[in-house]
Amino acid sequence: MASLRQIKTKISSVKGTSRIMSAMKLISAVKLKRAQDLLMAYRPYSDAYQDTTMNVAKRCDQKWHPLLRKSEEPKKLHLVFITSDRGLCGSFNSSLIRKLETYLVTDTESFEEVAFSFLGRRGRDHFGKEGLRVTSSYIGITERNYSEISEKVSTELTNEFVKGDSDEVILVYNYFKSALTQEITYEKILPIESGSEGEDEILVDYLYEPTRKGILNDLLPKYAQVRVQRAIQESMTSEHAARMTAMENATSNANDVIKNLTLLYNKTRQAMITTELMDIVNGTEALSKGDE
Repeated sequence: MASLRQIKTKISSVKGTSRIMSAMKLISAVKLKRAQDLLMAYRPYSDAYQDTTMNVAKRCDQKWHPLLRKSEEPKKLHLVFITSDRGLCGSFNSSLIRKLETYLVTDTESFEEVAFSFLGRRGRDHFGKEGLRVTSSYIGITERNYSEISEKVSTELTNEFVKGDSDEVILVYNYFKSALTQEITYEKILPIESGSEGEDEILVDYLYEPTRKGILNDLLPKYAQVRVQRAIQESMTSEHAARMTAMENATSNANDVIKNLTLLYNKTRQAMITTELMDIVNGTEALSKGDE
């Protein structure tokens, strides 16, 4: 049986851990609120931009812009994998990694080449050991620099696609649904899809100012940046939510451990007191028998 000092030391250690977890939960809650506000403000813009781009793409021939090029048999796939830099966020990274490992086995058989761009340390460290083809890697993505990084990443992706070094570009990230739910998402951003056309839909073309080519040159490359930036924001918000939930669970578990250790401490102390009383009683009886 552990001594009272050992149990007391464990209780003190777990209490310290609980305070740290509780503080991290509060920090993550503040960061989640800020990231969620940014995401909710950006979602309407990104959705409207996506709808506009797809509507324009419906009315354009693939030959009019290289980002509309669709290969009949795509052979070169580029995956942009977005994870976090740090841990302590539950299954946020591990679920993404497992899903992507399954995806590489089941859904990439038709491709001859698969290239990767990693946004986040966890994904890079895991898949970097497997000898995969990595074209770029970014860490240290925060609310201050995600816009610049998304512009760099989208520029690299569009240039690669235009050169013919990739036939499809897919973003893999966690989509933020709520503080308790994040959904793993695969989003193809290149080539730019025109969406589903209804059988009876009559396409009325737009009036382009100054020119159709000028509009396409501005609209289509910007689309890739908007989608990459949206994915980064979704991932950052999901990370803060996952970390807040993980720290809340850790704090709750620590409190349960403290209760159990406190109960053990009291039981051990009571047993020691009982033993000491029994020794005193036995000693007293021995002395009284000796006097007789």
